[in-house]
Amino acid sequence: MFLFLLLAVFALELFYIARIALFAFIDPSSTPYMRQEEDRLSENAPHPVRYSWVDYDKISPYMKSAVVAAEDANFMHHNGLQWGAILTAAQRNLLSERHAPGGSTLTQQTIKNLFLSHDRSYFRKIQEIILAPIVEALWSKKRILEVYLNIAEFGNGIFGVEAASRAYFHKSASQLNRNEAIRLASILINPKKYHINSNSSLIQRRVHRIANDMRLVDIPKNK
Repeated sequence: MFLFLLLAVFALELFYIARIALFAFIDPSSTPYMRQEEDRLSENAPHPVRYSWVDYDKISPYMKSAVVAAEDANFMHHNGLQWGAILTAAQRNLLSERHAPGGSTLTQQTIKNLFLSHDRSYFRKIQEIILAPIVEALWSKKRILEVYLNIAEFGNGIFGVEAASRAYFHKSASQLNRNEAIRLASILINPKKYHINSNSSLIQRRVHRIANDMRLVDIPKNK
């Protein structure tokens, strides 16, 4: 029984590794979470999610800097994991019945959004930790940020920066200005709950922090 379980885990990891290698070169047309959300939104009537891939060099540099500042300021300087943040989040979880936020790098979030469920579970977190160094080894930092920006959730049924830019500002992602980019990045913490014009104190704090930090972060170059 134990050997069968071990083989099943090994096969699952090989499956993920093969898909990671594939998506190093192929742009995903959708993700399991997108399809799940489309099913949820279409319970009463067809409701396709909004999603449109856009290449990295067609995304505003303000958007790239704002997202890195908002979600992972050390993105360019780690190998996919930040153990200090992971251990801090784990300690908070042990002291509370609720799952503490934080601890996930942009690499881990990309893995979650592309391959895994959004359910809060230790299994998902362990998968992120296993796969993050593999993604970092097979993908460039530019590819990681490109995929993240294209599949992140920005609202109810809105996925990726191009769809978000069209939905909220009626322009392409390449045309986003600094303030618009900050507003979009600020809601990534909970895009179903918060709107870009939210007066929430949490969102206002995030807007100020992102505005201050985005000039300090490094992002991958276009070429």
